[in-house]
Amino acid sequence: MSWLFNSERCFPNLGIFTLCCLMLTNTAHAQAPSPDVVTVFNNLTKKQQTYRGTIVSYDNEALKLQLVSGREQTVPAALITNISSKWGSDYVAAEGYMFEHRFERAAISFRQAYTKETREWVKHRITARRIQCEQNMGNWHNAATQFFDVLLSQQNNTPYRTAAPIVWHSLTSSGELLHRGRELMKADNPLKQLVGASWLFSSPYNNDAIILFKQLEQHSDKSIALLASAQLWRSKTPLAKVADVKKLDQAITQLPKELRAGPLHVVAQMKRRLDMHEEAVLTWMQIPIIYPAQYHLASEATYASVGELITMAQYDEALTLCKELATHYGDTTAGTQAERLESNIHSRIKARNAIKMEGDSS
Repeated sequence: MSWLFNSERCFPNLGIFTLCCLMLTNTAHAQAPSPDVVTVFNNLTKKQQTYRGTIVSYDNEALKLQLVSGREQTVPAALITNISSKWGSDYVAAEGYMFEHRFERAAISFRQAYTKETREWVKHRITARRIQCEQNMGNWHNAATQFFDVLLSQQNNTPYRTAAPIVWHSLTSSGELLHRGRELMKADNPLKQLVGASWLFSSPYNNDAIILFKQLEQHSDKSIALLASAQLWRSKTPLAKVADVKKLDQAITQLPKELRAGPLHVVAQMKRRLDMHEEAVLTWMQIPIIYPAQYHLASEATYASVGELITMAQYDEALTLCKELATHYGDTTAGTQAERLESNIHSRIKARNAIKMEGDSS
């Protein structure tokens, strides 16, 4: 499991990483014969397949591409693994700021990119990224307003459902947030209901949230139903059995990849409860590695992983990860615990070494 704790791999040097992204983007633009490159996973050949042309439209169901030959190609959205295009300089800069966790600055650059962009599908993408910035700054109210009033007004069948501000960790709710959460729960839109209930899970309105999750668990939209089910497991974690873990692990694979971060957090908590410590760490660490844009959730997963490593007496690995928690998530609730955790780890290492010295001397 040592590969998890190589800081170059788990948390790349962000400045270098951003520079590499810019270089790769420029190289792709220089070599690509057409502006847009869409990469998909071919289920028949089990290999990546690339299409080049001009993107006509992109929604939650499919992406339409005008190929160089003039023929229109429709690609199922669920199979898309990457989209490359001629991004503007402000957009590229904004993505760099996102990697560096400078979310306020990223939001400004995304806003500038939006004003200069003419392609509707790119403007929609930028709106989703701006919403992610609001979430990462802890502005859940603003994120919800932008998601439901702006993003969905641009395109109701958005491919960026991951921008919906669903909360998977304990949230300290202000009066305003509680009020907005209850309003969302009363809406007709099931996604609004899911968002509102997730905000109120750790509030005095927890029972109302659980009742709503049970209703949404029966929804015809499979993603809504699976996300609601995963939210329900937050309340069932203390009673979890190994069979429940296997069931949820399987259910997660039925979700679109971009929506799996929250459920992964829940199943990792269940694994911790069942003393499946190594499996819990492997599950939690997928979040900061695969879903770094889920900033607060990534910090919670990193914090929890440090705790599990301490439990397994893997103090050196725990110390390495604790330093990453302090460096990259210092302004989050979990990140503020890094100093305390590090002190705890050093005390345990000191005690371990003392016991070893006593054994050697005897």
